[in-house]
Amino acid sequence: MVYRHSPLQLSFESFGAGLSTPLSSNNEWVQLAEVMPWKALDEAYQLEFTKNAGRAAKPFRLLYGAILIQQRMGLTDCGVVAAIRDTPALQYFIGLSEYKAVEPFNYSSLAHFRKRIADISELIMNIMNDTVRAKIEALVPFKVDTVITDATAVPVKIKYPQDTVLLNQARLNLEAMAIDMAHQLGVPNPRMYKREAKHCWASFSRHPKQQRGGFHKQVKAQLQYVRRDLRYINEFIDQGATLPDEQAIRLGVIRILFDQQWYMYTHKTHHVEDRIVSLQQPYIRPIQRGKANAKVEFGAKIDCSLSEGVVDIERFDFTAFSEGQDFAETLDHYYDLHGHYPDEVLADTLYRNRENLKLCKDLGIRICGPKLGRHPKHVDAAKRREDTDAENRRGTIERRFAFMKGTLGLDLVNTRTAESLAVKIDAAIVLSNVLTLLRVFAIPILILAKFEGEAYPIRYKFTTRVEDMVA
Repeated sequence: MVYRHSPLQLSFESFGAGLSTPLSSNNEWVQLAEVMPWKALDEAYQLEFTKNAGRAAKPFRLLYGAILIQQRMGLTDCGVVAAIRDTPALQYFIGLSEYKAVEPFNYSSLAHFRKRIADISELIMNIMNDTVRAKIEALVPFKVDTVITDATAVPVKIKYPQDTVLLNQARLNLEAMAIDMAHQLGVPNPRMYKREAKHCWASFSRHPKQQRGGFHKQVKAQLQYVRRDLRYINEFIDQGATLPDEQAIRLGVIRILFDQQWYMYTHKTHHVEDRIVSLQQPYIRPIQRGKANAKVEFGAKIDCSLSEGVVDIERFDFTAFSEGQDFAETLDHYYDLHGHYPDEVLADTLYRNRENLKLCKDLGIRICGPKLGRHPKHVDAAKRREDTDAENRRGTIERRFAFMKGTLGLDLVNTRTAESLAVKIDAAIVLSNVLTLLRVFAIPILILAKFEGEAYPIRYKFTTRVEDMVA
């Protein structure tokens, strides 16, 4: 497949010439289209195409714009294609030359596109963050060298995992595999006691009030069924039977699940390393949060930093980790972007361990917050006000997390693959930064600010080109 870049860029006036009602320059999607560095993003997308022949791929702006619309409006793949078909502003945002009341592409193209850009999703996010950062630095005459860091979990929409449900699902999958392999070899189906296993599961699952007493017994029964089915499959594999790639991957996941469940059953524990919580999405791990509404969430964990209004992802992982371990990398990332370390770091207590405090002291960085150890009986009023003010300013990143989860769909991500989850998280970060830029600088405002004894007039006026930004 080959990719051919189209240099055509229309203004919203020319796009709306054929409509009875032209597009407004105050439309959010028109403003977003003017802010996006489409040319730089298109050049990054060309890195995925190494061949110069074959069928031409769809334009980057067409599909990535649809992903941003989907993230902003909370739509499905089918829903976002229908919304683009019915909305002229959305068609302008994805780069169409004129409005047409037809679907611009099939909804299945979005799944293939997310898989294709998974490798360059971080590069796309960095290009967008650099663009937003450049616009902010061109508008603000002085800089506040402060970085805020925090971590959060991004839950994925899966069925709440239960050991008995997972083992029963594994048993059903193994029974289907064993029958297919028996047909390949031309031998009779193995005796798997399917009716007995089904009756055992039905009598347990249909009486929720009695499940507490029979839970351990049900786990034992399901483990025995799964162990017997695995023995049959191993015998068929030794005789030369094969499985399709999808079923082979599922068989590997079931083997790991059986080993984990057998370990927990024999050792009478509920904890095991890298615990499988979904057969369809085996990469998902439980994330311990300790929140009142959700002590455990199932998905990914991200460690983020916020500086100059731009959110960056410092670490992305599906396993739980201590965010304090990435504190040094966060400071180094800030140094790579600005050429110097920040003057102040705002972080919660998980970051303020002895190692990180010593690092900040050696680098001359002020990290706000109470001291380690027992709280003193008498705290200076000025120190208390300073800690309170630092905690209030640290809440900025919490509010950004709330915006991304409440408005941009990161509260419960409905996706199947790890690649699409990473693309959705990066798209939400991009939208959060760009929308913050529009919200702050869209309305002309004049502010007189004093910094180090000097007064600075700050004129906030929205513009789309960096060379036109005058403070």
